[in-house]
Amino acid sequence: MPDCAIAFLKEFVYYAPMPLDKKNVAVIGIGRVGLPLALVLADKGYQVLGVDVDRDRLAAINQKILPFLEEGAETLLKKYYGNGFTTVYNDLGPSIEQSDIIIITLGTPIDSSYMPNFSQIINFFEEACPFLREGQLIILRSTIAPGVTESVKRLIALKSKLKVGHDIFLAYCPERIAEGKAVQELSEIPQIIGSLDDKSANLAANIFRKITKTIHFTSPLSAELAKLYCNIYRYIDFAIGNEFMMIAEQQGADIYEVLKLVNDGYKRAGLKSPGFTAGPCLVKDSLFLLDKSPYLDLMVAAWRINENLPGFLVNKLKEKHGSFIGKKVAILGLAFKKNIDDTRYSLSPKLQNYFLGEGASVMTHDPLISSDTLEATLEDADFVIIATNHDEYKESGLKQIIRFAKESCIICDIWNMWGTNKILFNLDDLRTKKTPRPNHNTKKANGISIPITPGLDAQI
Repeated sequence: MPDCAIAFLKEFVYYAPMPLDKKNVAVIGIGRVGLPLALVLADKGYQVLGVDVDRDRLAAINQKILPFLEEGAETLLKKYYGNGFTTVYNDLGPSIEQSDIIIITLGTPIDSSYMPNFSQIINFFEEACPFLREGQLIILRSTIAPGVTESVKRLIALKSKLKVGHDIFLAYCPERIAEGKAVQELSEIPQIIGSLDDKSANLAANIFRKITKTIHFTSPLSAELAKLYCNIYRYIDFAIGNEFMMIAEQQGADIYEVLKLVNDGYKRAGLKSPGFTAGPCLVKDSLFLLDKSPYLDLMVAAWRINENLPGFLVNKLKEKHGSFIGKKVAILGLAFKKNIDDTRYSLSPKLQNYFLGEGASVMTHDPLISSDTLEATLEDADFVIIATNHDEYKESGLKQIIRFAKESCIICDIWNMWGTNKILFNLDDLRTKKTPRPNHNTKKANGISIPITPGLDAQI
């Protein structure tokens, strides 16, 4: 094995810093991954050009309006747009030619056959290769399958005649941030750098050392797998919590009481609480390995458990409380996780379709997404389903349910938002005999006494 390959297998490797006077960066794709990174790089002194094909997104950014919720990003956008960060619509040729560093954050969705679709990356290189020049650094940051970095190397050589590691440089540097916390986590999470040669690794490290303290050097293949394993492990971990909840419900036990017994003070604990597990990263990353290995039983089982959770809860409600025909169902939460405005791979539409198929009328609300009003959604509801555990619901949601829903309303709260330690419960169970039902015309629900028991943290 060559010395350079041995070095890559070490977890920490020191490379002497190389001078990097040129600081023109092009970020290809300024969505939820690319835009926070572009703004952080501008904050570190780089001249950043964001390239995208979404005209609405670009129009918002050009007005210094953040196109989605991302903590800390709006301040950076207002500070650096026009002064360190600019955008352009699909102008690849000039954008590539004038850039020293090209960072690719294009989407890699799943197609209709459950296979990863890398067409955006392939199309980018087909169009960009004629404009590549010697000395440039290309950083892949999208989620990709094992072997894609090697494929990109071959594509560059074929289309541009430039040799990676000699004429031009390439590294796979995956993002591992939590959506909504990207600006904060970019500086906290170690950056993995997968490269095929020392100089590419060194050039990529010069950039990310300005952002985070810890760099892990490795081969592209190990970096590609590490990125996928981060999300697949969490997806399986959450599936265990959801399956244990299903077992507890079938046995007539309260899962949150069981969780407390398992986790409280036990050194080898760590069992996750149940919850709707969704989002583009967690749901699709297992599928990137679908054609790579026959040993996918855990991943497939996790997908079935997490995706079937809405159906399990609907059936449990029907089993306990009868037909949904003519009943009103209020679904609270449309985002795939709390405190963000992203609905990709959310399980809320699945819930809605199940209830509609059972003959119920359904209304939905989310404080961060265009939807029905909370009052209209809850008005005379027979069932209330907490699909997303937004902080806003935790702070005032139960009072609003008591105010507007039917007295006999059944609540499905898989997140244990209000510490009842029950997945399904009747609203009347929370009322005290001295607490009258507030009039719908009043503005405040005063005098409500709600017994709250500390619950375990929900999934993040």
